[in-house]
Amino acid sequence: MTPSRIAVVGPVASGKSTLSAAISAHTGLPGIDLDELFWGPDWTPLDTPVFHKGVRDRLAGPAWIADGNYGGEVAKMLLDRAELVLWLDLPLRICLPRLVNRSLRRAATGEELFAGNRETFRHLLAPDSILRWGPLHHHRHRRRWSERLHPDRTADLTVVRLDRPSAITAQLRRLDLLPATER
Repeated sequence: MTPSRIAVVGPVASGKSTLSAAISAHTGLPGIDLDELFWGPDWTPLDTPVFHKGVRDRLAGPAWIADGNYGGEVAKMLLDRAELVLWLDLPLRICLPRLVNRSLRRAATGEELFAGNRETFRHLLAPDSILRWGPLHHHRHRRRWSERLHPDRTADLTVVRLDRPSAITAQLRRLDLLPATER
């Protein structure tokens, strides 16, 4: 039986949103992108209480697949409500090329992300650019999820650690979260 509340966590550019969208398409679970709840116009984060209320309200639903890389109170809310956690625990050597390619594509196409925000080439060169922030925080985020998702802390929660891109699709097909291969 497919879980009705799935959390997808991991570092920047590990594939959380892409995987969540694929699982949502297969299972019909409504998607929750935590970044959409966090960012306001002009890349301005929402006030913490507003962000937390938005997360709490969305996670109160009976069924969802939520993706994001938030710690603190948001991670606690997410893990308290989830039935299954898919932990994309991928190394920087996998995530960094994905981040660069994704960011350059978004800047080139002007793709809208959340609240009207777009990555631009100027933004990618700024001191607070995701191209700098992602790699600088990568190992810290992996350690944080490793601690939070340790079996001693998640005895009542199913955690699936996905640490090899080549095995992710097969593993999720076995869980019936992605469609079986077409013949």
